[in-house]
Amino acid sequence: MAFLQLDFRSGYINSHQEVCVILPDEAPDQGGYPVLWLFHGANRDCSEWMRFSSIERYACRKKLAVIMPTTCHGYGMDMKQGADYYSMISKELIHVMRWFLPCLSRDRERNFTAGVSMGGFVAYKWALNEPELFSHAGGFSSAHDILQILTEFVPALEEKEQKKFANAFGTAEEIRGTCSDLIWMTEENVRKGIRMPRFWSVCGRQDFGYAQCAGAKEKFEKAGMDITWLEGEGGHDFDFWDPLIPVFLDWLPLGKEDE
Repeated sequence: MAFLQLDFRSGYINSHQEVCVILPDEAPDQGGYPVLWLFHGANRDCSEWMRFSSIERYACRKKLAVIMPTTCHGYGMDMKQGADYYSMISKELIHVMRWFLPCLSRDRERNFTAGVSMGGFVAYKWALNEPELFSHAGGFSSAHDILQILTEFVPALEEKEQKKFANAFGTAEEIRGTCSDLIWMTEENVRKGIRMPRFWSVCGRQDFGYAQCAGAKEKFEKAGMDITWLEGEGGHDFDFWDPLIPVFLDWLPLGKEDE
C-alpha cells in the first residue's frame, strides 16, 4: 500500500487541512478504487487510525483506498464557535481528493464512510445528509444520539469539556430537528422516500457510551433505518475496535481478499 500525507488549502477552515491517505499498490480497475472515508475520534487527528489500528493491512487485503481527514474536536459540524468542518468535508474534501487522486471511484456503490466515537457521528451525519454519495456507513462506539449526549452526558463533564460540546453544537434545542439530529434525519429521509445507505454499528458492553449507542440503534430502527448491530466484551479503545475492522470491511460490498 502507498501511504500519503496531504495538506490542502481549505477556504472553509481558512487554513491548510491535514489528510492521511492509503492507496493500493496495484492499478485499479476501470471504475477506480473503492473508497472508505474514515473519521477519527475526539481529541485526535487524521493519524489516529494509522497509529492505533491495522487499517493499512486490512485495506490492502481488500484493495481499498482510505481517506482520513482531521476534524479536531469539531464533530463534523459547522461549529457554533469555531471552524466550518461540515462544509469542508462535504463541499471541499471529497472534490479535492477526487481531483488530486482520479484513481478514486465516484460510484455510490463503491464509496463508504465510517468513524470511531466522534467520527462515527461525522460519518452518519454525512451519509444521512448526502445519501446519494454512499452505499454503506459504519460507526465504532459512536456518538449517534447527540441530543441525549448533550442533555444527559455533557452536564456531568468538567467545564472545559462542556465548552468543547458547546462550541461545536450550541445547545440541544439548537440541534433538535436539524441536519445534525441524526434520528430526526433518518425519519425525514424515510418520510421523503429517499434511498439511504445501509448502516453498521458496534459497541463494547464495558464502553461508557454503551447505553447511548445501543439506545440510538433502537431509535434508528424505529425510524426505519437498515442498521446492522454488533456488540461484545470491550471498552472505548482500539483493543476492542481493531479486531472488528475486518468484520466491518467484510460487511462492505468489496471483492475477496488476496490469499
